[in-house]
Amino acid sequence: MTGRVTNKLKLTLFAVLVSLLAPGVISCRKDPERLRPRLVVVLVIDQFRFDFLEKFNSSFGPDGFRRLIDHGAFFANANYNYVPTYTAPGHAAIFTGSAPAYNGIVGNSWYDRESGQEKVMVSDDRASLVTSYGIESSTRTTKPASPRSLIGTTIGDQMRLSNGFRSKVVAMSIKDRAAVLPGGKDANGAYFFDASSGSFVSSDYYFKELPRWVDKFNSQLGPDRFFGKSWDRALGPESYATTQAVTTVVGGSPLGRHLPYKIDGGASSPGEDFYKAFLYTPFASEYLADFARAAIDGESLGADEYPDLLAISFSTPDLVGHAYGPDSEEVQDTYIRLDAVIADFLSYVDQKVGLSHTVIAMTGDHGVSPVPQLMSLNKFDAQTIDPEKCKEAVNSALSVRFGPGKWVLDIVNEQVYLDRNLMNQYKADPAEAERITGDALLGVPGIARCFTRTQIINGQMSDGPIARRVANGFNPQRSGDVWLITRPFTFLSEGGAATTHGSPYDYDTHVPVIFFGAGIRHGRFYSDCSPTDIAPSLAALLHVEPPPNVVGRVLSECILPEN
Repeated sequence: MTGRVTNKLKLTLFAVLVSLLAPGVISCRKDPERLRPRLVVVLVIDQFRFDFLEKFNSSFGPDGFRRLIDHGAFFANANYNYVPTYTAPGHAAIFTGSAPAYNGIVGNSWYDRESGQEKVMVSDDRASLVTSYGIESSTRTTKPASPRSLIGTTIGDQMRLSNGFRSKVVAMSIKDRAAVLPGGKDANGAYFFDASSGSFVSSDYYFKELPRWVDKFNSQLGPDRFFGKSWDRALGPESYATTQAVTTVVGGSPLGRHLPYKIDGGASSPGEDFYKAFLYTPFASEYLADFARAAIDGESLGADEYPDLLAISFSTPDLVGHAYGPDSEEVQDTYIRLDAVIADFLSYVDQKVGLSHTVIAMTGDHGVSPVPQLMSLNKFDAQTIDPEKCKEAVNSALSVRFGPGKWVLDIVNEQVYLDRNLMNQYKADPAEAERITGDALLGVPGIARCFTRTQIINGQMSDGPIARRVANGFNPQRSGDVWLITRPFTFLSEGGAATTHGSPYDYDTHVPVIFFGAGIRHGRFYSDCSPTDIAPSLAALLHVEPPPNVVGRVLSECILPEN
């Protein structure tokens, strides 16, 4: 008996010694609770250029971005593999693991030949808004939306399909497209902000009335507590020494031109003007994070053995970036304050679910171009192009060759849509019309290259990353006839904004990809990857089938082995 006890003690001591000398052996041991999380949180930051993490790093605290980077898997060479790099395609790519060529989300909008007009990608005439006041056909600022235009499924859909729809999927954002596309076809709810009422709304695509927890949240009138508040720099002036101000009138911002800003929208009390101004401030991100916490509680996310998905897209950085540019102190301060919001949210998730039972993925839906005006002042070749000049050049060239008419129906997503009725009338060969269109566009200063529908469909594209990104962004049913590529730091002007995005260049395609939490190996990785890799990687972690039209890969280098 004594001998058996002694042997058992020896084995116990040996196991302790192994754990002290080789902790990696223990960390790789199969642990289902750790490796198969109860909650998946996908954080998308709208207009999240990769270098922001490097530029603003010294201004971040230890528990937000740094926590995810220092203790997670940080992919430093992630690029979108398609154009146009816009919000709707970005969110679709992240959650489907595919590209516009396959998921059909070719832009925030597209020219619909059947109706003869430009249509917003997620707008849905068959749907109605679901608000805390009942069902509404629309409001002054918000139209009904749904994911019906999305082809295929998302990672959230696959999670629900894997277990008889026991997993819950909740998506939210200020923007409708940044909520309904991440939610996929079968979300339990997708919520977006209505500036008419200052509250979160949804669509009757999902349900006929808002859940009680949403009504309760809306009744608290969260944005109103920020009325009259001042947005000033979070840190001292020395922290913003490398910023550059746009010297002309800022386009699209209701706040003004220089910090600090009083947040009232020029109104004497909270209302639509205030709510629109509020969205351009970092406090809108606070408000969205409050709503995310309410969702965790209201839907009991992460509370059982069936993993749930919470998708949160922070839209304010994009609004601020368009208005003030990526080198502005407004953008830097927005990210400094967002860092604190993320830190608080991570602490809440840890308290309610446990970060050891959670996996977090973070990325951006696109980057952003430097402000052309500032680039020009510093002797770089940069400009904006009036789209009307492109239309005039094409109309003139095609009229000379085939006959007079308004040949260009529209230019959307840097794609020219030609009038096919005119082609039939003049018996114009489509391939020749496309070629002449491309030649005419190349005569417009600032246009670098053109690709035609015929080239793309017939696989006659030249090699190289730009051509591949164009091919991945082309959907035969929704894309145009000729795709124009501007020179770097050049874009078609839109609404007087200081800058924009959408190009195939790295400043628009290069974004961070970060994984953190259950089953994730810490490290900094430089392998080629893309945000389209997020969905298949989550599918691997969760042991579910990935979305059917996935083009991304599993980022196996950051996934801990299970045995």
